[in-house]
Amino acid sequence: MNSPNPDSVSVIAPGAGDLPRLTLVAPDGARAEIYLHGAHVTSWIPAGGQERLFLSRKSQFCSGAPIRGGIPVVFPQFGMSGPLPLHGLVRLMPWKFAGADMTGAGASATFRLRDTEDSRRQWAGAFLAELNVSIGGNQLAVTLAITNTGAEPFVFTSALHTYLAVTDLAATVVEGLAGVRYRDAAAGGTEADQVSPRVDFTGEVNRIYFTAPAELRLVEPGRATLIRSTGFPDAVVWNPAANKCATMSDLEPDDYQRFVCVEAGAIGTPVNLAPGERWQGTQTLVA
Repeated sequence: MNSPNPDSVSVIAPGAGDLPRLTLVAPDGARAEIYLHGAHVTSWIPAGGQERLFLSRKSQFCSGAPIRGGIPVVFPQFGMSGPLPLHGLVRLMPWKFAGADMTGAGASATFRLRDTEDSRRQWAGAFLAELNVSIGGNQLAVTLAITNTGAEPFVFTSALHTYLAVTDLAATVVEGLAGVRYRDAAAGGTEADQVSPRVDFTGEVNRIYFTAPAELRLVEPGRATLIRSTGFPDAVVWNPAANKCATMSDLEPDDYQRFVCVEAGAIGTPVNLAPGERWQGTQTLVA
């Protein structure tokens, strides 16, 4: 583990549900909180700014349940596209803190996870997953890397399921997806091309955009968030709207008004990783 830098702070202490949580503070005042349960980023406050991630007040903080909000790590299966539990395995597994560094005015922390006997019972892949969280100024960068540590190739899908906090859903749009083909789970899995230059949220939105642009914008009254991705070819835009939100036990009935998920994903074409190969994808948020 890297030695702590005197100009930044990285402290592991019990968080909600007594789950271990790392608080990462950069020299410029940017902050992030990451639970070792799932290597789950639950808070990001840019330097001099306000909280930019949504976290449900009804989220379960226990070893057998996913955290609702923040940035869940999806691997090796997106959604219910295979035989595994929803969104795969690693968001429910305990990761290890591998160290923190100061990077100029910012700071970063790294977490690692290897396959276990239990994970191999559900999915045969032998893997090393690494998550790096970097903060500083008005940016948060989350990098997921997967290495095939076994003797057989494996195939996976993945995403960073980012919940962005919004204050006025009715006046919030996602820009940058015009002309992109998408699959609409809210319309029974049908496919269409995005016609409007903006995705709005007048009802349930649950779309996978294939081969999406590397930069999108979440635009709200008075502010915008740039969402950049590398290594993740797809993008997911999700908001459950009122009816579905009311059925979800770890959301309050009106929580749908408080977030929009814009996710970097590798979904449409699964990643095929040969023994010894490494894949990496990054999502960067700019407030």
